[in-house]
Amino acid sequence: MPSTTPVSVKQLIDTPDLSLTRENLDDQALEKREIKDNRVQVVGLSIAGFTDHLYRERVQLLGKSENDYLNTLGDAERSARIESFLACRPVAVIFTDPVRPSPEFSARADAHEVPLLSTRMVSSIFIDFIREHLNRLLAASATLHAQLLDVFGVGMLIMGESGVGKSETSLDLVMRGHKLIADDVVEIRFIPPDRLVGACNDMMRDLIEIRGIGLINVQRMFGVTSVNYEKQIDCIINLVLWDQSATFEYERIGATTRHYEILGVKRPYYIIPVRHGSNLSSLMEVIARDHMLRSQGVNVAAEFEQNLAKKLSEMGGA
Repeated sequence: MPSTTPVSVKQLIDTPDLSLTRENLDDQALEKREIKDNRVQVVGLSIAGFTDHLYRERVQLLGKSENDYLNTLGDAERSARIESFLACRPVAVIFTDPVRPSPEFSARADAHEVPLLSTRMVSSIFIDFIREHLNRLLAASATLHAQLLDVFGVGMLIMGESGVGKSETSLDLVMRGHKLIADDVVEIRFIPPDRLVGACNDMMRDLIEIRGIGLINVQRMFGVTSVNYEKQIDCIINLVLWDQSATFEYERIGATTRHYEILGVKRPYYIIPVRHGSNLSSLMEVIARDHMLRSQGVNVAAEFEQNLAKKLSEMGGA
């Protein structure tokens, strides 16, 4: 699995959509506490003293059930349970609505330097919400010099040397009704278990560079339906200048599926020779349709080989 960059608890608080409230510690302490796991754990039995399955690297959610349990205990036992839980030093504890940390809980958390946060969402809603955000914040990432388009719903990453015609092909596809995701710079995130999601660079959002013309704002020129800001990558195309003297043999039948690996994830890979007069946008549409057929279990090359083998077998037996 690709390595990820940790997220500090301070970064989590600063994520606007989460609307988290700090309950203790200062910015410096929160910067030191790093979240490395995108999974979230409900406190559950850990607050009752059974901490064998408490994963301290995961954000812990403490809601009404755990709080009601603590309120059934006497002062001494409640203090012991809180101490036992916080002594494990979880990376952060988030109190979900309507619970907020008691002064006793906050004091023990300060002693162990455990960040306490709170949210106005109930546990059942917040758990899915924070998982989605942690997936994004902790995603391993890479940046490629390429184009990313949505062609018939297929996320196509188009690579190739400078000047081979990537941007012109992308513009032609947009004019055919497909969506531009990113031009020139594609920022790619790995989302477990095996998704690659590409997005545009903020500076180049909605823009495409065409040699001889300059920058074009695709959304303003072709409408809001001509762009999107991220897309799952389904296949990868490499445009290469046609070289008759090259020893490399381009695919003729398609029986062998090549793959290209990004961030440890493999995707179907097409190498397309480019020469004067090539209709690349039509080829991209054909690749998208072929990918959809293969996803449904239809493999024309395999069917051809089976029919050929059957025909040869019949001829040999005649």
